[in-house]
Amino acid sequence: MVTDEEIIKEINVLKKRITDEKLARHFKNWNKIMQYYFPDVDAYFHIKLVNGVPGDVIKGKVEKPEISYKMTTEDFFALNRGEISGLKLYNQKRLKIKASMPDILKLQKLN
Repeated sequence: MVTDEEIIKEINVLKKRITDEKLARHFKNWNKIMQYYFPDVDAYFHIKLVNGVPGDVIKGKVEKPEISYKMTTEDFFALNRGEISGLKLYNQKRLKIKASMPDILKLQKLN
């Protein structure tokens, strides 16, 4: 079973991509809360971006996140490592995302 520390470590990898100088310009004005729900471990985690800078990963649920993901930890790790695309996970109904279309398009830059 995956630990909270392993999940947080993997979300931190994603945070580094958001702040990478090649991608940071796309997120510079973002003020969003991104929430992840992993049903296989029944846990929520979220990060808050302020002017495109992601804060700490926090375990817990937020009532109204602007971006919400639902997937297994196994799928999240594979997605984050580039082993599978978000579009493929979505089409296979293994990834559920709630966000505005412009936000979804922007998030695709992270893959």
